Amino acid sequence: MHRGLNMWLNHYLLIRHTPNGRKYPFLDCWGLVIEFYRRELGIELDDYTDFSIKDGYEKEKQRGGFMEVSASVAEKGDVIAFFRHGQIFHVAVYLGRGEMLHTGLNRHARVEKIKSMQFVEAKFYKYVRHLKEIHET
Repeated sequence: MHRGLNMWLNHYLLIRHTPNGRKYPFLDCWGLVIEFYRRELGIELDDYTDFSIKDGYEKEKQRGGFMEVSASVAEKGDVIAFFRHGQIFHVAVYLGRGEMLHTGLNRHARVEKIKSMQFVEAKFYKYVRHLKEIHET
């Protein structure tokens, strides 16, 4: 693995899952997405600490922040939302090559294959609110 990539990734591998965590390195899955977008893309996302992941997902969808895309066009940095029985329960950052960066209960953040999440539906989302703001100005 390229040394630069290791250094970039090390920041995230120090994250310790903390329910409703929003202060690095104590983050939940949405907190990790917020950290990635802020640090890597310069985009500030809402933290939704007062909402469940389901409520935050619905609120962000209504605001038009993310647009669903097919897995075949997903790019590094897109968000993967995982659903079980039609309900969202987890999010991760897409890294490409079928891999994701995520954190889960009692675990540090890690890189895993998306297919390791069995018996769930994965949907990919591209952040588009910043594109809308650019076109509106």
